Formats: sequence, structure tokens, C-alpha cells
Amino acid sequence: MNKSKVYIHKINQAVPDQSYTQEFALNYQLDLICDTPKKKMLLQKIYRDTGIAKRHTVIEDYGKDPQEHTFYPKNAKLEPEPTTAERNDVYIKEADKLVIEAVDGLLKKLAPGVKDKITHIITVSCTGFSAPGFDFTIMKHFGLDKSVDKLHIGFMGCYGAFPAMRTAFSFCRSDENAKVLVVNLELCSIHYQKKFDIDTIIANAIFADGAAAYLISSDPADSDGSKITMGTFSSTYAEGSENDMAWKIGQNGFNMKPSAYVPKIINANIKEVFDNTLKKSGTNPGEIRLWAIHPGGKAILEKTADSLGLTKENLKHSYDVLRDYGNMSSSTIMFVLNAMMNDTGKGKIFAAGFGPGLTIESAVLEVE
Repeated sequence: MNKSKVYIHKINQAVPDQSYTQEFALNYQLDLICDTPKKKMLLQKIYRDTGIAKRHTVIEDYGKDPQEHTFYPKNAKLEPEPTTAERNDVYIKEADKLVIEAVDGLLKKLAPGVKDKITHIITVSCTGFSAPGFDFTIMKHFGLDKSVDKLHIGFMGCYGAFPAMRTAFSFCRSDENAKVLVVNLELCSIHYQKKFDIDTIIANAIFADGAAAYLISSDPADSDGSKITMGTFSSTYAEGSENDMAWKIGQNGFNMKPSAYVPKIINANIKEVFDNTLKKSGTNPGEIRLWAIHPGGKAILEKTADSLGLTKENLKHSYDVLRDYGNMSSSTIMFVLNAMMNDTGKGKIFAAGFGPGLTIESAVLEVE
């Protein structure tokens, strides 16, 4: 088995052109779903505590005259709400456009000729279905060899990038010539629903759209500049938390359940995860210089910091991504790692992501 280093090369991120501020989203919601002062107070607290300034969406209707709507019905109440089938049609169309942008930008950052040597494509998404999927779109649009192996990782939620990285790492360890293109694509905003319950409100307040494309290989010549060396991966789950982060397919989109208890569950478990992952990798805690924590929300970052004895500055990259993009599910951690690669800091990274189960994925990586 090949024992050479395996690298995450350039990461290229892409977001839809449409964006809105969190203040706009709050005011839009206040008018749309709040019919009592109590509801308005609750909504204001949730939205203003997110740590989010702006989010991107593939939906162009917000702020427009209802007669100009192209996704929602042409009325101010947005009723009847789009069906799951209608939402998924938007997913298929917009996913293709965003992944082409993400992959095109990535290929321009890589060394000449790398595109023609790609051996695998791993795609990651939990916000829609299509078959053939956007992996096929990538193959056709960029003229990749028909023999490229394809693998889709679906419905793992916000931690989906970790099994994708781990799988690509395994491919490269078993074949030193493997070059794995990985693409995370999430269009969370198509599942907005008007229900006034706490789980739906939280989901509406934090989720957004984005894609990340990156190459994983054992050849340092595939890109210039900073790289992330891949190391140890670990996976576990918090006992008794199956109902605190979950979703199912409903008639009007995916019914998401990011429970308000999730930050407390992470707080109770992340120190043990950190200790076990570092022990598995043979890394001393003092060697960790960078912290890539999935910014699922401000409270998650705060509870992680409390448990691991970190400052807000330690989690700067996670806070910055949360502020500028919101929670883009599986794509989000790659935006955080991209920010680290583009920064001047070097050193070992402790990375962690959280998702349904409540599953906690972690890794020890290193920016070189």
C-alpha cells in the first residue's frame, strides 16, 4: 500500500448570485409568519443570535413583487407552498449550474493536465435527488474520461464532507496514481417552509446554499502553494440524540430538525472526541494550531470553545464563514478549510463536523 502523503489541493467555492442580509430575512419573516408580539420577539431573538450577516440562495423571489415570482406562487403569502417535487426540480437545475462553476474554478487553479488524469469523482449532497446526478453533469461538461469511477455520498447532512475526504484518502493510499475530484453541493434554501415551530424557525434562520470543489491526490505537483495534508479520521455519535438532529421528506420539502439542544450535546461530547481523535493520530494537544469546526450556528461554536478551552480568535475561520455564508450543510467545512489554506498560518488542524444521529466526525489535518 502507498504510504506517501495525501493532499487536499486547491479548494474552490461557489455560491449563487442571489444573496440577502440576515436583517432582510428577519423582516421578511416578521411580515410573513408572525401574527403576535410573542412570535415576533422569538423570531427576532433567534435571527439576531445566529452570528450570520448574509446568506446566498438560488431562489430569486425574495423582495420582488409577487407577480414576478418564478418559484413561489404569485402572491405575498407564498401559498400554496411548493411541493417537494417542485423544489427538487429547482435542485436539479441549479445544482448543475453551481457545480460547473465550482469545478471550473478549481481546474483553473490546478497544474496543467490534471483534469485529464482524474480517476474518481465523489459527490456529496443531502438537499435533493437526481439520477443521473450532477456527477454525470461534471463528466460530460468537462469531457472527463468515461472510465472515471463515480461515488455519491448522500443524506449525511452537515458532516458529509468528512466521509468524502476519508474515502478519497483511502483511494489515494491504495493507488498512488489516484486523483479524486470531490464536490459538495447543498441547496438548503429550497426547503424553506412557513411553519411556526422552533425547529423550522432555526432551520430557516441558518441554512443557505453553496458548493465546494477540491482535488485529493498523492502528487504534490498537482498544485502550487499551500496544501492540506490528510491524516487521521474518526467517527462517533452522541448517545440518545437521534431525535435532536434529523429530517424526513415531507409533502412541501424536507422537514429539518436542528434541535435547540444540539449545542449542549456537542458541548458534552466534543472534548472526548478531541482526545480520542488525537490519541488515534498520535498527536499531542499542544501541536494543534488551527481549528476547523463546522459553523452550524453561533451557539455550536461557543459551546465547542467552552469545552475545548478556545477563544473566539481560535475559531476565526469558522466564525467568518458563518457570518458571510451561513450554514451550507456539507459544503461549509470546506469553506473553512479554504480560508485556512488562503491564510498565512501553517500547522496541524483539528477539524470536526456534526450531523444527523447526532454524529460527530473529526480529523487531524495539516496546512503545509
